[in-house]
Amino acid sequence: MKSIGYTPDCGTCNYLILSLSKIDQFGEAMEVLKGMGRAGCVPDCDSYGGLIAELSEARKVDAAAEVVREMVCKEGVRLREETVAKVVGAMRGNREAGRAAEMVEMLEGEGVGVGFGVYEGVLEGCLEEKRFVLAGKVAAAMCGRGFIRARQRVVEGLVGVGEVEHAAVARRRFAEMSS
Repeated sequence: MKSIGYTPDCGTCNYLILSLSKIDQFGEAMEVLKGMGRAGCVPDCDSYGGLIAELSEARKVDAAAEVVREMVCKEGVRLREETVAKVVGAMRGNREAGRAAEMVEMLEGEGVGVGFGVYEGVLEGCLEEKRFVLAGKVAAAMCGRGFIRARQRVVEGLVGVGEVEHAAVARRRFAEMSS
């Protein structure tokens, strides 16, 4: 493009990234994303978000998680909540609730606000996979955020795997928040 004197703007690059992603050319889309700085425009949350959403839809969660990590940790760009929800949904679909919980924890650690719906998706994934201890930890993190529909399943699951002490703590926390 430079050879003909054309300098693309962010919108053009984002369109190119999304178009390449839609036809499963994720490697090429990553190259466009990485080359945006050389083209004179800075990648934004739409640049990363479009690629992450398409990777999630294709259930390529390893690549999606890596792009999320690069976007947040290296570039300092903030994700939209719906993008995080798509990655968590793909991880849940692949039965990788543990990775989803790790990603949410990483995002929180980096100061990215993660919505209640995302936490709920991680919690449901943990319960589906019968990872009740992890579900208890996720539920504990959710306590200050609102109503937890799956609270009884969390407590019963913890009791079922012999974590009676954790179940009692979880039940007490749920009672304190009046959910």
